[in-house]
Parts: sequence; structure tokens; C-alpha cells
Amino acid sequence: MKFVRRIICILSAFCFLWLSVGSAQADQKLSGLGGSGYLGLLIPVGPAHYAVILKKFKKIKSVHIGQFDYQIGSIYKIPVVICIQPFGGEYTRALTAQVMVDHFNIKALLYPGTSGAHIPPGQMHVGDIVIGTKQVNFANFYMSPTGGLVPDEFSGKSSLQDYQYFYLNKKLEKYTACAAQYVADREKLPSWINGEFKVQKPEIYYYGIQGTSSMWLADKSFIKKTDDVFHEVDEDGDWFSATVAKLANIPFIEVSTISDSVFEFSGNGVPFQGAHRKTASQITQNISDKIMLMVIKIYGNNLLHGKYGYPSGDPYPNYFYQTPTDPRGLVDGCER
Repeated sequence: MKFVRRIICILSAFCFLWLSVGSAQADQKLSGLGGSGYLGLLIPVGPAHYAVILKKFKKIKSVHIGQFDYQIGSIYKIPVVICIQPFGGEYTRALTAQVMVDHFNIKALLYPGTSGAHIPPGQMHVGDIVIGTKQVNFANFYMSPTGGLVPDEFSGKSSLQDYQYFYLNKKLEKYTACAAQYVADREKLPSWINGEFKVQKPEIYYYGIQGTSSMWLADKSFIKKTDDVFHEVDEDGDWFSATVAKLANIPFIEVSTISDSVFEFSGNGVPFQGAHRKTASQITQNISDKIMLMVIKIYGNNLLHGKYGYPSGDPYPNYFYQTPTDPRGLVDGCER
């Protein structure tokens, strides 16, 4: 019996030492990995289809902070912190981003997502890619007694100051455009996803005005009303997480692929899946994920070590946004 007890004690001690060494090695890897900081990757809770990113992610450790679970590891040897928001919505994602920025040495926040079209076919289809050159919160308006919309406060002077609109740094614009071009050139959309239009090649909105709100609009007249004021090309951007990034003085890069359009499809604008294996939102989320993976692969080290200030004003003339699918030299000389 004494012999059995001794064996148990030896095994217990061995297990303790093994676990301690394993934990120490993980911590050592972690401290070595994030010596220059991390890229923060914000993953939307839906569609619940994260395989494209997670397949490339090499996890080292999980960190639980409050209601948020953060996965620490690397993608293409670039240190990354990933968090899938606990439940849906832009506010929740911004809270996820704020906790991430507060607890980790985050050098840039990246958000690959999907969004709904705010402009009709002929200009935009499901599967088109929008780069967030300008971020607007199109739900932040004063509505007059006659129904007119005024951005922000009725006085016409914004209390948001420099946080009303966000503009992407020109270098980051090029990085994102090059990554988007690489993916779009290799992408073929299924013919059913655009209904009668049969468009199978994604168009890139190189100079996109990304619209954020907590509304999902199917009323075309109201979409036109907000678009006339804010000129957003889509809805479900992430102005709130962009606010977190700007407060921390770190870059925010957003890419959204159009997953639905009330101008193409009736009802809520979602393409009818039928017997097809994947939904339109899964297909389009995959496109955004591939683009962000290319940003990390090609430009990840630049993002960790470079300085990318926010433009104080709009870096592009208005006509760039009126013809946003013209790259105007943006993808010339892209790294591969």
C-alpha cells in the first residue's frame, strides 16, 4: 500500500511539474511573441463561420476578461489577439475592442465584416467589397419637425469634434486596396447570389464611405434620406470601434463585403439560399476574412512597427467618392 501511495505521489508531482513547465513555456512564448505588440482582430458573432481565419491562426493562450474571451497567438507569424464578440451588435464589438486595447499592447484594430447595400444594382451588388476610407455614423442625426435630417446636433456644430468622421490613412488605404485586389482577382461568386443580375466578379469600392448604425433598413425611401446627407454606400460598418482606435491613436482598418441588398431582393434584402450549402452572408464574410488575412500576411510587420496618423480632414476630393470603383493608381506596384 505504501508503494502505491509513493507511486501516486511521484505521478502527481510529475504532472504538476509538467503542467507548470507547459504553462511557463506558453507564457514565455507569449511574452516573446508580443514583444512589439499585437494586431487586434475583431470578429463579428454572425455569421458563425470563422474557419477562414481560424485555420491560419496558431493559438498560444486564452485570456478571459469579464465576459470577453481573447485568443492570443499568431497569423503568418504576426502576433494577433482575436475576440469573437459575445453577442451581436456594433456597441458590443466596440466594448470588445475597448477591453482589448486596455489589456493588450494593440498596434492596430482590424475588422472584416459584411454589410447591406445602400445603393442599387448597376452601382453595387452582393459580393462587392467596400474599403472603409471614410467612417460615418448615419444614425447620428437631428430630424426636423418636417422630417429633414441634419448630421449630429440641430445647431449644426458637432459636439463630436474630430470624432464625427474618420478617414483612413493613405498608406493603409493602399495596403487594404492591394489586399482586396488580390482576393477579388481570384474570387468567383456563385451565380445565384445576385439573382437575375448573375454578377460573379466582386467590384471593389476603393474609396468607400462606410455607414454605421444599429438599424437594419429595408425602407428604400429612408435609406435615400440618410444617403443624401451622409453619402454612405452601405450599412453595418463599425464607427464605434473606429472611435476606440482613434482614442488610442492606433489605426483602424475595416473591410466589408456586401451580403444583402433591398435593391436587389424583396423583403429584408437577403439572397434566397435555397438548397445551396452556404448562405450569402457566409460567402461574403469569407471574402472579407481573406482580405484581412492578406493585409496581415503582407503588411502585418508594417502595422506593428509603423506610425499611421489619422488625416485631420478628408484626404481625397469628393469626386473620388462619386466614382469609388476607380482605383486611380491605388493598386499600382502592390506587394505580393
